Amino acid sequence: MGNNVSQVLPVFDRQEDEDNYYLTYGWADFTGNSHHLSFPLSKSMLNEAEKEFGYFPADLRKHMDDSMELSEEKMIEDLREFVEELIRKSKYPEYIIIENITAKSFDLKLSVPPSLHKKVKREFDKIKVKIAKEQEKYLKRAEKEQDEERIEFFESRGIRVFDDKIGVNHGFCVMRNKDRIRPIFEIMHKNYANFSLHQFLGLLLAFIQDIRYYIPPLQERGKTILSFWVPPRVLADNFGDCDSKGVTFASFWTNFKKYPILLITVPNHFFVGLAIPSFTGEGLVVNGVRYTLCEVTGPGKMPPGMIGRYSLACLQNGQYVYEIVN
Repeated sequence: MGNNVSQVLPVFDRQEDEDNYYLTYGWADFTGNSHHLSFPLSKSMLNEAEKEFGYFPADLRKHMDDSMELSEEKMIEDLREFVEELIRKSKYPEYIIIENITAKSFDLKLSVPPSLHKKVKREFDKIKVKIAKEQEKYLKRAEKEQDEERIEFFESRGIRVFDDKIGVNHGFCVMRNKDRIRPIFEIMHKNYANFSLHQFLGLLLAFIQDIRYYIPPLQERGKTILSFWVPPRVLADNFGDCDSKGVTFASFWTNFKKYPILLITVPNHFFVGLAIPSFTGEGLVVNGVRYTLCEVTGPGKMPPGMIGRYSLACLQNGQYVYEIVN
């Protein structure tokens, strides 16, 4: 529970054994009272969360190369069947031959007596034109399938594709990590079971704001993570930037109340909106629902309903996108 601040806050301590980290946090709420929370965090759970997010560029290249190889083999197989049908329907099927067949190519050969060469050659050339048109259709289809494969690869790793750009799929990361955060949330909730909805929100928001601010790298140990750390990593290291801390906050909150959450992205910043009743301060109405806005970044203390001038300006100018998480 809370008490008056008697030591320098925030506090962070980490001990560990083979299986777990043992974390202790101390932070001050918006009224100046101090709070402390101790909990274990499974190393295997952390590894699982990190494994499912982000990608190694070599894995992407191999995935796309394997996909392209399968697509090419399927195209050759279908084209060969297409050509065989054209030959069967032609006037001179006995003189047009498919040879040198492999998984990736085949040749079309003309073997005809000189007396028939001119006539058969015309038929042969018509077949080649039809093959070229059919192959063009396959190549366009293959290009579309490659784009779909690339998107599927990224989406399975918590990454969203925007035209030619990629970014963190924050909603995916919230839903994938809510169960991992639940044991920690349950400890916090048990310690503060007498808190009202608004009190608990203030407690949780202050806790997240006091996590040290640090921008993760684009790549870490050769893996592309798009400057994002998953919630268990944020808690284990007591470090995170705006979207890393925001997803951590949302992963906690989804275990507390089932009110919808807005994950709000503005240029170079990220904050959260909560659809909770009877709360004053800055809000945003989406689909008729009013969301209380929360600055998760810190280290400055901003209670629920208060956001920074930059965030407010972006909202007023329409420079934001949002995602609803239920």
